[in-house]
Amino acid sequence: MAGGNLHSLEQAAGSANEAFMNSSSALEAANARAEAARAAYSDAMMDSGSSYMPTPEQIERMGKAQEELNAANAELDKATQDFENKAQEAQDAADAVEQKKEELRASRADDTSYVVHTARIECSCGMRESYLVLGDTHGVYTRQMPQMTVGDCRINDHVINFGGCTSAENPSTIAAAQAALDAANEAIEKEKASAPFRTWITSLFVKDDTPSELNAELISQCVGECIGQFLPNPGWLKGQEKVTINGEAPLLRRCDLTCIYGGCVTILLSGQPE
Repeated sequence: MAGGNLHSLEQAAGSANEAFMNSSSALEAANARAEAARAAYSDAMMDSGSSYMPTPEQIERMGKAQEELNAANAELDKATQDFENKAQEAQDAADAVEQKKEELRASRADDTSYVVHTARIECSCGMRESYLVLGDTHGVYTRQMPQMTVGDCRINDHVINFGGCTSAENPSTIAAAQAALDAANEAIEKEKASAPFRTWITSLFVKDDTPSELNAELISQCVGECIGQFLPNPGWLKGQEKVTINGEAPLLRRCDLTCIYGGCVTILLSGQPE
């Protein structure tokens, strides 16, 4: 697996991204300095060239402008190289995080680790990762963390929503697509109404790319609200079968949960200390 646990890799990625942003600001400042130095040098050259014989003051001014231009260009070269290095480091760190996640996903099917409060989860239709939470504990703990069961599957009580949903079966996604379509068609009609007569006539014979009614392709491009619903029976699948907690099977990292709108929720991290 990629070196280090996911948390440490994400911290490294955060630091690398911060360093990249700082290098971007430094590059912007170096560009501004170089631009000002070029302008000052150009002004000094024009001033000294306006006389048949430059005065000592003009010569001194031109010399100082040249020195500043050289220093500014050197700083710009250094800032550019640093920016490129930091960009690569940030990309490498992000790649390491994604590689670790892929390894965790690949190992999940056979992982019988007990899942506890604050486990990290993913949904195939979700817009972001999320977490499992357990308000009222079952009285059983793993490594001092409240242990969860296959029945802990209520949205926002146990499964914190995933921010947005891309499922074409989600009524919220369908509504978002319909709203986008209505807005687009309204804009087209307004444009036609205000267009010159010849343009309006031409538009009658030219196919418009905007669909006249809702279709699957348009819905697939929209994001609705995450309003996931999970049936308590069966709840999470593939829980621990040999023991129970208050009559329910303990939740394991290999488990998955299916939303009535088609999303599949899986467990990226069990919540236990890595």
